[in-house]
Amino acid sequence: MTIEPIDCEECQEQVHEYLQREVSEDLAVAITAHIANCDHCEEIYNTEDQLNQVIKNACQVETPEQVIARIRQHIAELG
Repeated sequence: MTIEPIDCEECQEQVHEYLQREVSEDLAVAITAHIANCDHCEEIYNTEDQLNQVIKNACQVETPEQVIARIRQHIAELG
């Protein structure tokens, strides 16, 4: 199987989908190879990856213990 190389423009257009594992296996191999050999695209990949981590961390919400206690109490009263 021969994987066609991609250029910087195509790599940069696909980096978000690549990080989300939403590209074909062939395209993932091509992007991986390109990033390994292109410092500029590697920087873009790293920036996008860091941004995804910031968003993921910001979206994690912890439910206050008081709310959990009230829900448990309400369930106990129903059951």
